Amino acid sequence: MEETNVYLCEDSIEGIFSAVYRAYEEKHGHKYNRITIDRPGFNRELFCRYISVETDFDRAVKVARTIQREISRQAYDFVQKAAMSCRPEKADAIYRFIIEGLAVGGRVMQHLTAPFMQTLFELERNTNNEAHFFVEFLRFEELENGILFARINPKNNVLPYLAGHFADRFSGEDWVIADTVHENVLIHKRDGGCLYALMEEADLDGLALTYSAEEESMQKLWKLFVDTIAVKERINRDLQRQMLPLRYRKYMREFGDQ
Repeated sequence: MEETNVYLCEDSIEGIFSAVYRAYEEKHGHKYNRITIDRPGFNRELFCRYISVETDFDRAVKVARTIQREISRQAYDFVQKAAMSCRPEKADAIYRFIIEGLAVGGRVMQHLTAPFMQTLFELERNTNNEAHFFVEFLRFEELENGILFARINPKNNVLPYLAGHFADRFSGEDWVIADTVHENVLIHKRDGGCLYALMEEADLDGLALTYSAEEESMQKLWKLFVDTIAVKERINRDLQRQMLPLRYRKYMREFGDQ
């Protein structure tokens, strides 16, 4: 019985690509390999050899370039979005996609019945949907220094996919969007571009924010407006949760003081 080689990688596209590079480099045979995210509480199986892979950005870039050159740019964009999912099965599905893609080229995108493609399509769709929700629900608040600040708490790492929309919508403003789950921020300079940065040492959820006087006034007026227009007899909590799920409300002022 052949032993399965399980490559444990960081939960990032760079980590996954580093594991893919290592799996190709060691040449055990793809059917004997598996790639998975190294995460707390991960259950190890019998008859498996576990290999920890350190993230190597140079190797990750090589894999990214190979996908774009040998498969297609569309395939790379597809894989990149699936890699932003919170689900751990993404790592091995991406590995299988690359194996098949290097064999058949861009036609891999038409292999709709392949298990790895079904997984990746589901992950990509889920990431797209969540990014769309945050485009609709995200709330900026004006700080004392004039910067617009917003926080989100997504399951998937959707922050990079919000940049284009808000850079276009608020091109003349200085603004920051903080992802309190994945500990990263998107920073936009007025009439400039966006900067994506990791903030692993910062408590983005517990920040003490000082708002401008106009912002504080608008928050009070907004809460008053929401309370005033509500018709108690017609409140439908189930419909509210369907249209605006509870997890998107954490940083909405009308739902509390958070």
